[in-house]
Amino acid sequence: MPSKGVGGNGTASEFGDLTGMTRQEIDEFFKKLDAKVKITSGGYVEYKFPDRSKVIIRPDGEVVRTPAPIYASDGSRINRGLRLDREGRLMETRDKLGNPIPDTHNTGERVRD
Repeated sequence: MPSKGVGGNGTASEFGDLTGMTRQEIDEFFKKLDAKVKITSGGYVEYKFPDRSKVIIRPDGEVVRTPAPIYASDGSRINRGLRLDREGRLMETRDKLGNPIPDTHNTGERVRD
């Protein structure tokens, strides 16, 4: 079982680092959190939680987390493109000019087969 995450950004932020867990352990853990599972033709496994936060596991075991969507009063999504780190904290992925910030696309977490 992973440690407790920082929370506040959806279910995907409620648990800590997944490194070292097996895919089966993660599958069982996420299903207890009511995640819906989708496997793509490319071998990616996407776990989508009821609050619409996500954890995506790439074929090589690399983990990507995205927060639950947050909307402004005009209905526009204000946290589009953001990622969560291995403890559930928000990571900005673009600078103020909209340019990608290097090394912010994934968490550094890696799961085992």
